[in-house]
Amino acid sequence: IKCVYCKIVSLQPEQVHISYGNNVHDTIVTWSTKGDTKESIVEYGIGFHPFNHTAVGFSRLFTDGGPKKKSQYIHTATMKNLQPSSVYVYHVGSKFGWSNEFIFKTPPVVEKWQPSLAIFGDMGLENAQSLARLQEETHLGMYDAILHVGDFAYDMNSHNGVVGDKFMNQIESIAAYIPYMTCVGNHEEQYNFSHYKMRFNMPGETENLMFSFNMGPLHIISISTEVYYFLNYGIKPLVFQYQWLENDLKEATDPKNRKERPWIIVMGHRPMYCSNTDLADCSHNNT
Repeated sequence: IKCVYCKIVSLQPEQVHISYGNNVHDTIVTWSTKGDTKESIVEYGIGFHPFNHTAVGFSRLFTDGGPKKKSQYIHTATMKNLQPSSVYVYHVGSKFGWSNEFIFKTPPVVEKWQPSLAIFGDMGLENAQSLARLQEETHLGMYDAILHVGDFAYDMNSHNGVVGDKFMNQIESIAAYIPYMTCVGNHEEQYNFSHYKMRFNMPGETENLMFSFNMGPLHIISISTEVYYFLNYGIKPLVFQYQWLENDLKEATDPKNRKERPWIIVMGHRPMYCSNTDLADCSHNNT
């Protein structure tokens, strides 16, 4: 009986969170199961009507780099072409079981939107003092999206990835309800940033290390400041990011685009400028 129970539990969805897709009316849903469910499904609908839409996604096997080689399946599916200014209800899962139901609100038509954001970095699993306030204000509808600027859980790879699992379940109370947009930090470095790359799904195809998206009058760019410090993983990511950023800024500063989105915001984990006299201290003075 115990083994059957363990099997059932291993197929239940957890760690549910959402992010923007190619635009703010595409919503990516990401979740995890310990076992292979063979399918990755999101059922959703507007308001509190029965689930009348289905998005079918896929899963990837993720194995932690620690000595126990702990593994799980990370699922991804995208709800596309969502109606503006609408409240959607969704849940995720498979024939083996479903998550709780979650709700989120889609943004209005872009030209009339003035987004409200919560921006923070360096939030651990333990002593996450801001989490209760973020939960309350998220459910009061105060934010349109979260920007988490690096350093998650301290650290997601700790204890063979168990800390990462607990952290992702902990932030589900906010990240399943509004887009949780991320930026990589130095505490994600272990195993070539594999936990960060696998656990989140941001727009584009750059393993979440660099991406951009538009929110009303904002063009928001997320870059990796870590490519300058962890050169043991090679110089190619640094060169690629430079070229990628140059191309992104060319498009963002095109007069037509700049008129529609006059605000260009770049987020990175480490400070661009540092006034400390000790240069080594600057390289570890994360923001």
